[in-house]
Amino acid sequence: MKRFLSLAAAGALYLIAMGQTYAAAPELKMYRLDCGHMTLGDKSLMSDTGLYKGQSYDIVMSCYLIKHGEDWVLWDTGLPKKYLAGPLTEGSFTTKLDRTIVDQIGDLGLRPDDIKYVAVSHAHFDHAGQVNDFPNATLIIQRAELEAMADTKVASKHYIMEDLFSSHISGKKRERVRVIDGDVDLFGDGTLKTIQTPGHTPGSMALLLNLKNAGPYVLSGDQWHFTENHERHQVPTWNYNHDQTISSGKKLDDIIASTHATLVIQHEPKDNQKLPKLPLFLD
Repeated sequence: MKRFLSLAAAGALYLIAMGQTYAAAPELKMYRLDCGHMTLGDKSLMSDTGLYKGQSYDIVMSCYLIKHGEDWVLWDTGLPKKYLAGPLTEGSFTTKLDRTIVDQIGDLGLRPDDIKYVAVSHAHFDHAGQVNDFPNATLIIQRAELEAMADTKVASKHYIMEDLFSSHISGKKRERVRVIDGDVDLFGDGTLKTIQTPGHTPGSMALLLNLKNAGPYVLSGDQWHFTENHERHQVPTWNYNHDQTISSGKKLDDIIASTHATLVIQHEPKDNQKLPKLPLFLD
């Protein structure tokens, strides 16, 4: 009963917000960008219960370009450009980047300065690797993520720092940053809402989009890495906090169920193959 009430309450809050603002919301479009691919040579890293020993698995790195009215929002920025020289094998990961984001958005006639906001689900190298190619965009990030990266003990264990927010760590802070706390309606119109999902990292988040024709979509960041990972509530070995990961998964599942959203697991090839190929989009 408590579980049902929790789900109903979460759904009511999101549906009320969507209903109140939807009529006035600007046009929303979502494009899927190819931001790299990886072979996990040791799939057992994806479950801290010891599953998948001796198995490998292919995943994708995906980014999403969102047009909100006249503004362009980039959700995650994929692998750093050094992987253009790949495939590069590092430990149990073999990784390759085929095209930069700047190159891909050029297919739409866009330049880096046309991107007004860059939001990152979290600061791992495969989700924030090309942030610095958009120096004039406002960076949207959870406060807990910035604080974790500034904590050298946490950062050394849970982040690969060569690629992303070196400017924050060195003290040369980015000029435009919007630091957010928790679940936030980014534009106040119900179209784009962050969902705080700590566990994978301290400041991880997902994104709920309210598309007029396609309906609600959830971009799940790294809450899950592939379908079975989601279905079995698995926690990767390198996650920051096991219990927070499980709790965040339940929260996200409740929101998906109550809003009837389509889940896109960002690393799951099958989920991303269902999305239109650039220059096509969902709206």
